[in-house]
Amino acid sequence: MAKALKYSLIIVIVIILIGGAILFYLRKDGYLVTFNSNGGSVVTPIKTGLSKTIDKPDDPVKDGYEFVGWYLDGEKFDFDMEITENITLQAEYEKQEEVMYTLAFDSLGGDKIENIVVKENTVLDAPIPERTGYEFVGWYYHNKEFDFSNPIMSDMVLVAKYERQEEIKASVVVTFNSNGGSEIESETISVGGLVKMPKDPVRDGYKFAGWYLNEEEFDFTNPVYEDIILDAYWVKE
Repeated sequence: MAKALKYSLIIVIVIILIGGAILFYLRKDGYLVTFNSNGGSVVTPIKTGLSKTIDKPDDPVKDGYEFVGWYLDGEKFDFDMEITENITLQAEYEKQEEVMYTLAFDSLGGDKIENIVVKENTVLDAPIPERTGYEFVGWYYHNKEFDFSNPIMSDMVLVAKYERQEEIKASVVVTFNSNGGSEIESETISVGGLVKMPKDPVRDGYKFAGWYLNEEEFDFTNPVYEDIILDAYWVKE
């Protein structure tokens, strides 16, 4: 009798061990937790494994909304709580109020640039004002050039900076100094043009020997790029 009881006990223990092993095999991956982002970015499902808990995943992102938390059956889910079945967690959000900023432009004598009202984090193309006689360099904020690749994060007054342009002449004047001879009218020519050799001046008792520039005889085949004065050279007869 005692021997039969002993065998029965052994059989019960074996059955329990086998059942536990089967249960362990069936539950080794744990329970599946899925996430309904409700219009936000996708969150990958997680299995609990043997721990019966999961780590909180990265918050989903939804434009115009701020993530509040994950909810189960209308209550905020506690990620320290043991999970005993497959569940689906629901994301909840709060709508964000749009933050707007105003950019004002001081063109410092250039074209007027109207104020621009933009949403926070907006990236803009830089407006380009024109100012006669100057070349636009950039927009400055607190004496530092503003980089328009950066998002707008506050109200700002941007000030234009320019560099003065050198005046570009379209024409030059060639003046003839006869040095006591007959008067020769000056000539106005295009920049880089050739000056036409005038009729030789006349001076009593002297023979005209040519036109000189900086004490060297002037070559009328050379282009002229600036105002010049040509001096008559005389040889006494």
